[in-house]
Amino acid sequence: FWLKAREKYRPSACACAVRPPMSHFECSAAARPSRGPQKAAEACSEALFAPTLPQLFRRLARRRRRAAAAHRRLRSVALQGLALPEALVSERLRRRTAGFAGNRPELSALDPRSFAKQVIEAELAFDDGNWVQPLFKRQGDVWRLCKLEVLYRMHDAQRVPFPAFVEFVKASSDQSPNPDPELRRTFCGLAIRSMQRIDELLSRLDGGRKATLLNARLLTALNITAKQLAEALRVPLRNRKLMAIEETEYDDEPQDLSELRQQAWKSFGAYSLDDVKPTVSEFSSFAARPFTYASPRTPQGNSYKALPSAYRHDFAFARRFIQDFKKARAQDPSVEADIKLDEEFCCYLIGVGHAPFSREVMRKWREDHPEASAAARSAGLQLIMEALAAGMGITFEVSFEDSDVQWLLEALPALEGRLLKQGGLSGSVALPASFIADDLLTLDG
Repeated sequence: FWLKAREKYRPSACACAVRPPMSHFECSAAARPSRGPQKAAEACSEALFAPTLPQLFRRLARRRRRAAAAHRRLRSVALQGLALPEALVSERLRRRTAGFAGNRPELSALDPRSFAKQVIEAELAFDDGNWVQPLFKRQGDVWRLCKLEVLYRMHDAQRVPFPAFVEFVKASSDQSPNPDPELRRTFCGLAIRSMQRIDELLSRLDGGRKATLLNARLLTALNITAKQLAEALRVPLRNRKLMAIEETEYDDEPQDLSELRQQAWKSFGAYSLDDVKPTVSEFSSFAARPFTYASPRTPQGNSYKALPSAYRHDFAFARRFIQDFKKARAQDPSVEADIKLDEEFCCYLIGVGHAPFSREVMRKWREDHPEASAAARSAGLQLIMEALAAGMGITFEVSFEDSDVQWLLEALPALEGRLLKQGGLSGSVALPASFIADDLLTLDG
């Protein structure tokens, strides 16, 4: 900066001396009238106000201070999860998704094979079905954005095309007693394309934005079944450390699942277990005395969120996952994982589900079945304690108020700063993945 200024002004006296004011005649000479009146005025002004060396040093120091302050602000933003609070993120999601009209009824009613051909293979969904939903973690008194989870959406920001997509997943995975091999390949291809699509979007971010995401540990999570994991690990990706994997419950575990998990923890930014809940026998074992389980009832009298007698991602399965994580962390203390408790068990644990009537329904169930309620809470507390002791985080697949989990934080102080909630104020609303750079991953929180 000083060399450029010296070249421009060329002081005739010693560079360290303060130049005295120029006289009117000196200004006139410096102005060179032959260059025209405007040029002459500019030259005269430059001659009168040319900075001295001490002034240039002071300017340089001010610039350095401003640059350092900007760096501190960016660093602070990165450490606060891009400083995006729940209210701001929810408002952005609602604003940007307001124009999506919803899923076409005839497509939502397709059978699995027709849905695969007409929607998935034809890439009919917006952004090929790759939408993201925010997850939040409390920092101090504010819930802030900490993760983005990729969910399938077509043209409705709040829900999948139902029942077509649900039936497609069932027919293409071990949820069905006889999965369709062709649909299984389509389902795996959809998961792989989602990974590639997110990797492509992350690659478009500049180096500074990527570094901020990495420092903030703001990862984009994708759902992969246990039987899709081997294929996912073979996909060439450029931004693995900015991506996380959530192992879904749709498929049975392959024999080498434990080894595949170890590879996933080495490869990706995080690897977590999705949709965990206990079976009836698992939480009944925590009861003070035997009881007969009865599910909650909706206002219309229908069964609501009944816990199963058998389930793939039950608490026993979650404990095996915790053991695998311990093994990975013994080799690399930086690896990360969460246990996500699904909506059904969140109803029993904290009394909150997605349905607007869930609070009242679960309040009545707790009053009518105090032994079962206490057993469910004890079972949940025990699993959460084991996960926290291993160094994991806990995600609730619902949004909730602070008062809903205050008793839990008092019982488990280690949960503070390690509890995540899904959706937040925006509920189930998701945002097309191609919008995230401009709408969520900004530094103006």
